[in-house]
Amino acid sequence: MRDTKAIASNDINGTSFTVAALGRALRKKDLTSESIAEAIIFRSEVLASLGTFTSLNAEQLISDAQQADVLLRQGQDLGPLHGIPVALKDNIDATGHATTGGTPALRNNFPKTNAPVTQRLLNAGAIIAGKVNMHELAGGGTTNNPSYLRTRNPYAPDHSPGGSSGGSAVAVSARIVPAALGTDTAGSVCNPAAYCGVTGFRPTLDRYPSAGIVPLSLTRDTAGPLAHTVEDIITLDAVLAADGAPVQATNLKGVRIGIPKIPFLDNTTPDIQSMMADVESLLREAGATLVDAEIPNLVDFVNETSLITLGGRIRKDLTAYLTAGGSPVTFDELAEQIADPFVKLWMTPFLNPTSEILNEESRVARDVIPALRNTYTSFLKDNVLDAILFPTTPTPAGIEVPGTEDLILDGVRIPGGIWLNIQNTGPSTLWGGPGISLPAGLSASGLPMGVELNGAIKADKALLGLASAIEKLLPVTMPPIQPLSFSEGRPT
Repeated sequence: MRDTKAIASNDINGTSFTVAALGRALRKKDLTSESIAEAIIFRSEVLASLGTFTSLNAEQLISDAQQADVLLRQGQDLGPLHGIPVALKDNIDATGHATTGGTPALRNNFPKTNAPVTQRLLNAGAIIAGKVNMHELAGGGTTNNPSYLRTRNPYAPDHSPGGSSGGSAVAVSARIVPAALGTDTAGSVCNPAAYCGVTGFRPTLDRYPSAGIVPLSLTRDTAGPLAHTVEDIITLDAVLAADGAPVQATNLKGVRIGIPKIPFLDNTTPDIQSMMADVESLLREAGATLVDAEIPNLVDFVNETSLITLGGRIRKDLTAYLTAGGSPVTFDELAEQIADPFVKLWMTPFLNPTSEILNEESRVARDVIPALRNTYTSFLKDNVLDAILFPTTPTPAGIEVPGTEDLILDGVRIPGGIWLNIQNTGPSTLWGGPGISLPAGLSASGLPMGVELNGAIKADKALLGLASAIEKLLPVTMPPIQPLSFSEGRPT
């Protein structure tokens, strides 16, 4: 019987559970890809109650890892991810796995080709570990999916892991996989990263290809990687964007970082306020200049654009995905079977949109979003800012009230509290710039907190360089659980 005693879980045979460390160990022959794959399978079994994988083919994973080992022994190194297993959110196409989008109608949706982002991972030597759970149709922030799994926060299983990429965040946080790919429309990479104590990156819109991904709104959707370190995110970003330009190291002395308060400090808990004060103090000590300045009319922009851009294109974009993949499922059949009451509630007006809704979505896309983009760009330029910084979420993870918009925070039921997930992450998804959430320690009750940086549009590499420098200042976020022992790379 396998030993599952509670001992250190953040390494394999002394190797840190990061893409970079595992890659070095593979090339030094301290580990094999097969041993990493075996560890992932074992971890997924032991931690099944966290509700991560919707699809994991153990035989295929071992076979792919063995092939990666053979190639490496023959001197064939496919790239920076050679032999590294990466999990995919269950709305990203990968042959051999169903792409369910977390919704009942797509349970048997087996794609004939890989999404371009999947193929880029494979071309760089990665192994697909399997598919991980998500909030239905990427339409919510708890990853409690009534048709598949309830994904649980590994730091506190009764708390939400965030979403919609909750399975991706939990799989990384719990050290089941070293990295995962999620998708982000209004914060679906960054908010679960913050809630689960990992690093999550949302690139500039269209930096990564979006084909082969079940869409919510292509005016805001993007894939985004989750991992333990900025170094790993930089590696994954270079692969996913096919951008080999180096990330320049950032010297924090002289860097100017904006600290807008509205809406980013609204609704914040004392723990989050204390965390932000500590981060600001660390930045000042490192020589950064912090600028108190507000993005003009941001709340008005968000109120005018957020929901219409979230749902206004869902029928059009989802129909295009189904058609491109040759699916026998129609949009109406898919819509009829939506199982999550919260998703059904907010999506209903958009499932059969009126001409007024369609006209409004077109107006906002044509006139308002470009105005917001220009406002943000001018704000950075006028204040000579390298980035802005704020709490990724105004609260640590709460406890969901299934089927409602409510959340329980510190024992108090907050009506509409689920929307706090995207209060701070949402704005940058409207103007389309890059954002990265960094783990910033634990609250008094032991829940992770995150701090987010947003950079200039299309300045992804510069933001990653800045994030790498700031990461070194932040407190170490301890692993959530410690249930596994590994010897010679194999479960003992």
